[in-house]
Amino acid sequence: MKRILCYGDSNVWGFVPGSFNSNTKLATRHARANLWTTVLQNRLGNTYEIFSDGINGRTTDLDEINPGRPYRNGLDYLGYSLELHYPIHLIIFWLGSNDTKKQYNRSVNEINIGLKKLVTFVKKSRLGENNSPPKILIVCPPPIKENSHPEFNYESVIKSGKLAKIFYDLSIEMNCEFLDAGIYIQTSAMDGIHLDSESCYIIGNKIADKIELI
Repeated sequence: MKRILCYGDSNVWGFVPGSFNSNTKLATRHARANLWTTVLQNRLGNTYEIFSDGINGRTTDLDEINPGRPYRNGLDYLGYSLELHYPIHLIIFWLGSNDTKKQYNRSVNEINIGLKKLVTFVKKSRLGENNSPPKILIVCPPPIKENSHPEFNYESVIKSGKLAKIFYDLSIEMNCEFLDAGIYIQTSAMDGIHLDSESCYIIGNKIADKIELI
């Protein structure tokens, strides 16, 4: 049994586009069958076990400033997640979009450094099979769109469109696998950030295709 950990943000959690409730500060989640992680599990079959660790607003290595929710720093909670799901054959990183928010004022290079910290942490771990580090697949999220949530601005859109190139370069540098989700899917026109169920289905299958080659 090969265990795969999907570690990321709201598009791992399953945020339904346009569903954020300003009163409760919560969103609607896709039905389990429509999550790309479920699509991935169904495609790969019972020789794989897929674990999902996604939370809305997660960054690579930043604490959220506004509204200041806890547990959003991806680096802080990575070790916990790795040990919780040990032994891990492969970890999939789906991060970067939230790092482009206005509140962080982060450059593309700084976002890349943030993700590199997570990759380095995994590479130094022994929480894979046979006391070795897990394999790593970096999935670059599709670019956000201009009609995004107010936390994003035009610069966020530009930055998100540059992530594929720098994340690809990082994958070469750190000897990781890479997949650019933006080649196959787009964020929903409903909010410019999240994936509709059709996109979840498409990218779940594309990630499965990639894993079958690893």
